[in-house]
Amino acid sequence: MFFTACNKSFKIKKQLLITKPNWWTEQLEIHKKKVRALRKRAQRAPEFERQARYQVFKKEKAKYKRHIKQARNMGWRKFCSAASHPYGKQYKVAFRKSVFPSQIPYLINGDPKGSLQEAAQNILDQIFLSPAIPTNYNLTTSTQPPDPPFSPQEISAIIEHLPSGKAPGIDGIDNLLIKIIHKRFNNIFPTLFNKCLHLSCFPDSLKIGNIILFQKGGKDQRLASSYRPISLLPTIGKVLEKLMTQRLTYHLESTNSLNDRQHGFREGKSVDTAINELLRNIKTARRDGKHVLVLSIDIKGAFDNVQHRAILKTLDASACPSNINRLFHSLLQNRKVTLLTPQGRATKEQKQGCPQGSCSGPALWNLVANEILNQVWPDNVHIQAFADDFVLVIKADTNKSLVEDTQSAITQFSSWCSENELVISTEKTNYILFSKMVRSPKITWNGYKINRVKSFKYLGIHVDDRLNWLEHINKQGEKAIKMQQNLKRIAGGNWGISQIHRWTLYKTVIERMLAHGSSVWCLNPTFKMKRKLSSIQRPFLLHISGAYRTTPTAALQTILGIPPLHMQLQFEARFTSIYRLRIPLPPFITDTQPHDLEMKATGWSTHPSEHLKPNQISFEDGEAYIARKDIINIFTDGSKTEHGVGAAFCVLTNDIWAYQWSAKLNDNNTVFQAELTALHEAVIYASHLPNHNTSNIHVDNRASIMASSNSKSTNATARKIFKILLSNPRIKVSWVKAHAGNIGNERADQLAKDATQHGQPYSHTKLPKPYIKGLLRKRMLEEWQTSWKNGDTGRKIYNIMPSVSLRPTNWIREDVIFFSQHGPFPAYLKRFHLSDSDYCSCGGIGTALHYATECVYTVSWHMRKPAPNFEQEWLKRVANNLFSRQRIRGIIKFMSENRDLFRTP
Repeated sequence: MFFTACNKSFKIKKQLLITKPNWWTEQLEIHKKKVRALRKRAQRAPEFERQARYQVFKKEKAKYKRHIKQARNMGWRKFCSAASHPYGKQYKVAFRKSVFPSQIPYLINGDPKGSLQEAAQNILDQIFLSPAIPTNYNLTTSTQPPDPPFSPQEISAIIEHLPSGKAPGIDGIDNLLIKIIHKRFNNIFPTLFNKCLHLSCFPDSLKIGNIILFQKGGKDQRLASSYRPISLLPTIGKVLEKLMTQRLTYHLESTNSLNDRQHGFREGKSVDTAINELLRNIKTARRDGKHVLVLSIDIKGAFDNVQHRAILKTLDASACPSNINRLFHSLLQNRKVTLLTPQGRATKEQKQGCPQGSCSGPALWNLVANEILNQVWPDNVHIQAFADDFVLVIKADTNKSLVEDTQSAITQFSSWCSENELVISTEKTNYILFSKMVRSPKITWNGYKINRVKSFKYLGIHVDDRLNWLEHINKQGEKAIKMQQNLKRIAGGNWGISQIHRWTLYKTVIERMLAHGSSVWCLNPTFKMKRKLSSIQRPFLLHISGAYRTTPTAALQTILGIPPLHMQLQFEARFTSIYRLRIPLPPFITDTQPHDLEMKATGWSTHPSEHLKPNQISFEDGEAYIARKDIINIFTDGSKTEHGVGAAFCVLTNDIWAYQWSAKLNDNNTVFQAELTALHEAVIYASHLPNHNTSNIHVDNRASIMASSNSKSTNATARKIFKILLSNPRIKVSWVKAHAGNIGNERADQLAKDATQHGQPYSHTKLPKPYIKGLLRKRMLEEWQTSWKNGDTGRKIYNIMPSVSLRPTNWIREDVIFFSQHGPFPAYLKRFHLSDSDYCSCGGIGTALHYATECVYTVSWHMRKPAPNFEQEWLKRVANNLFSRQRIRGIIKFMSENRDLFRTP
């Protein structure tokens, strides 16, 4: 039905078939025919002249191949140079690895003579194993109250946020089609999903996973464990699963059922919180003089092998609402996976594990893992997890007690694994020792020796036993080299993507990769770390600017507006520490404390089904409500001037100004905070009015209305407003156009401006995120400026640009070459022992200034030569004048194309 409707409603897209590459030319076509003709003549030639004709053919063929290679390279360069967007096709070719699904292999124990369908069935049988103990899916009578039905707004919010471009499930219905159907027929999905909730039935047709196999890198293709099975599930089922998971997550978070030591798949938790907690425990134990052993545990296929009975047991114990619990029971039973072959589908029941690609998998795994985290552990043992990555930190006074306590912790963890039929990979499980003891503790897991390592990778960060982070930086440097090679594929010295696109890719791709986890390893970088990070950054600076490789790093950083890498990462580390981890910084950096800063709101403040009434929020101009006498009109506004920040609202009742309120906020607060503060105080005032009065609040800031109507807003004030509006449906909020002559809006605006000077102090609003980020960025710029001023390299650029900035200059490659004086100049070549003479062929000293003012070969671009004592001022003026720089570019291009002309014989 869906496909029939689509075929009738949508225009079928026609795709042009490109038979020839864009670099193929008519000359190449003629050359190809000529080579073919020569080959035929050689084949048909008499015996006595065949050898000579073949020689002619081979020479022409070699020439033809060279022309093809040249045309292909020029075509590629033209394609890269035509890039209009930094993340277009060129970026995808260079940085995004194309991983294609694997063909159906024949496994070691399979029959190589069997059909593809039999091979597929063998793969499914080995990947999707059956549990040793069958699962009882019958739910015992639950005493928990049921959850309310799914609200239309709740369903719409999930459907609207479905990502585009995702592969559909076995039914072929993709996310775009679901969005179109819901927009046109908005009652279909609420009716379907609420009927499923009422009947506690997850339809079997929505649980069939279409398996796509991806081979793991460097693994034997004949082994089933070498493949990662991705399950493509029906989109309708994924929406229902998202609704269920959302309700389950709300219940677990609101009742504090999940252990705080689980950092994976949770709002407010991240890699930074996980690695920070690990390092804090290690450092605390070392300060106390303890031996510390950190055990990294690897569970084989945790998501694929978690038992359904373990999931159901923890679900029952979590006091989950009865109807949600029953729906999860239905979700897990009668699941099937299927693998498509040309000879038909291979199908198998999935009786254990969470499908990789399902929406509920992470939440269900966290529920199971919560059991081991909640167990009672000794005081000297710390356990934490990020999804299925577990770490044990054991501290002790002696080697003997360290071994005993570690083995005891392993026994406790192993017992939990055995209960849930989870298997530990002893080859990937290892430990690192933070101690001066000479002899390594002998640690075993069920008789298998656990290896000691000098460093291990945890959540993408290499933790070494000295905590000097050089191992991590070296590994990141290796990744950076590969990324630089990728960048070189699409950006050459004088061809490829533009300089601004290179700059953007560096800041948003390379720098983001290098900054991973910087809050724990780059807060106080050592001299060795700074030097290594500088060597990592340098190739990218050269590639972005197109400068000669001898150009000083400090000069390139200033020209491009890119701070030294260690300073940039330290800035990120400081910001993450104080804002996200709530760790105070030293007083010499800032006196601001974490409790002074606005905190990001996470989780659910209200039940997912609770939303505002459709008519409570309006983004249409609310001018029409003002004339109505039966409505109390409230106008709000926030303002920021040179005197400070103010917020205000005023109340209009029957053409009388009945009430007004204003306050002065902290000078570092934002206008958005002022708008929200005014709206918050206005809804509080309106909520205290008699219930028979209808209030309409007029706001001229759309962003504050959108934040206040969103139950998942990350702003704490916006959530408070949402709660008040939720409990008072008679209060309405509408947008009004600012500075359009509206008397109420103008009055509120004037009150807010007056409050910036004379308003009562308002201390409930904390400092915003942009404030602390700007303060730390200013500190970084000061440190960079000091380093640039006191440095001993790049002085020629320093004389032109004495101040650093985060904005890149608009210099292109030729400008950088001229002003740095690292280029095709004889004086430069002599300085670096690349030439025997520093004289130009015209007889003068071959400096950059010589070619811009004196050389007879560049007279077309000459400028007036400055006096010796005004050379620096002249260079500054030329650097700031576009017309002068265009002359410079002409000189450098001419010199690059005619190098031999400028060298002395």
